Amino acid sequence: MQERTGEYYENREMASSVKRYEAMMNNGIFTYFDVEEFENIVNYYIDRNQLKKAHNACTNALEIHPTSSELKLKNAQLFVGRGIPKEALKWLNKVPEMQTSNHEYHITKGMALVLEGFLDKAEISFDKAIETGSSEDPDEVYISIGDALENSGNFMLAIKYYLLGLEKFPEDEEFLFRLGSCYDRMADFDQSIVYYEKYLDINPFSDNVWYNLGIIYNKAGQFEKSIEAYEFTLALDSNHFDALFNKGNALANAERHLDAIAVYKEYLTIHENSLTAKYYIGECLIQIKEFNQALDYFDEIIRENPEFAEAYYGKALVFEDIDNNELALEAYLKTLSLDKENTDAWFSLGGLYDKMGETQKAIDAFNQTTKFNRFDIEAWYANAEINARMGNIGVSIALLTEALEYMPDFAELIFTLSGYYLLADQLDQGVEWFKIAFDLDSENYKMVYTIYPQAEQMIEIQKIVNNMA
Repeated sequence: MQERTGEYYENREMASSVKRYEAMMNNGIFTYFDVEEFENIVNYYIDRNQLKKAHNACTNALEIHPTSSELKLKNAQLFVGRGIPKEALKWLNKVPEMQTSNHEYHITKGMALVLEGFLDKAEISFDKAIETGSSEDPDEVYISIGDALENSGNFMLAIKYYLLGLEKFPEDEEFLFRLGSCYDRMADFDQSIVYYEKYLDINPFSDNVWYNLGIIYNKAGQFEKSIEAYEFTLALDSNHFDALFNKGNALANAERHLDAIAVYKEYLTIHENSLTAKYYIGECLIQIKEFNQALDYFDEIIRENPEFAEAYYGKALVFEDIDNNELALEAYLKTLSLDKENTDAWFSLGGLYDKMGETQKAIDAFNQTTKFNRFDIEAWYANAEINARMGNIGVSIALLTEALEYMPDFAELIFTLSGYYLLADQLDQGVEWFKIAFDLDSENYKMVYTIYPQAEQMIEIQKIVNNMA
């Protein structure tokens, strides 16, 4: 009789064990499972992110097999997965025999120490995991460490171990892919591009990597390269509809609005009910001044879904462009009644109120913008400017000082703060902030002169600019 092997049989066997286990739990009739069966049951629940069920199964398993080192380690891993590192470390202390030969023990301990905040000690454990790693798949140890660190948000440390793995296995595509992903999540798009491109040097036929590269190029403002990457994706997989949609976005970002409209319309032949695609067509029509057509699209969206807030926002932009402030105001307010955290609408509303002479309402709208998005630098600037115009320079300084808490190394923000200190006749503070900003960015200092023109003639400022301070 031929022996049945392979993933299909293993999965069927695992499902059978789970079915028997759940019947036991539901009926209260004891059924014996060996250690390996219990491990499979626990893994089954882990794979489905059912950690509570996994932990209950592991607890039941330990009652039947209290001396099993494998189950004790699994219990520790579950405590790590549930974010309870102290309990994980307690269970690891119950299996000291694993320290010499089990890399999973050291990975689990390392992750528990990461959760405890002891990164230096965690790295020692990860290094031991590498020393005791599997001889069958040695690259998997690096992958497992990096994956665990990624899941906990420690991308920089994950990168360290992916780089170590890549150094040892330079042709392993997995390390290149994960490095591209990690650098993306750290917003280091240049490095992300480097590793995705290295991946494609080895395997140029990966539609998934071309797609990811398209996203990164778009984030980095390299829109033409982004378009090209999406076209490669579609050449490899003509049914990659997300790539088609994103190609439209990249075309719009590149200000190729007619081309973007054509791509969005192509997307709509496949996903005819996509209100988002219709909205983006409307946005492109605004950019090419086809206001009536844009309104037609936004009205069509509203007929299909009256709760689609962005459609009202699009109408507001049209009305403001054609100087119908009353209808624009009505549409902005309708947008915010449906989506109170829409920072684009709050910011645009602030600008409209300012244009209409409703100064306090403009300030309130800008305050709402930064309440929901602390990193909206344009809203901080607009709020500071309008307060300065009203003579409330102290408020402008307070606003920009608060913004600095969220963007501490943003030179343009610091230059702006310097300008307002100078405008408030607090010259020492203004010069001090100017020097801090100049040390970060020696090119954009002239923006201070637009706020306080006299700064250009100040000797202290000239010394800093001429590197004489």
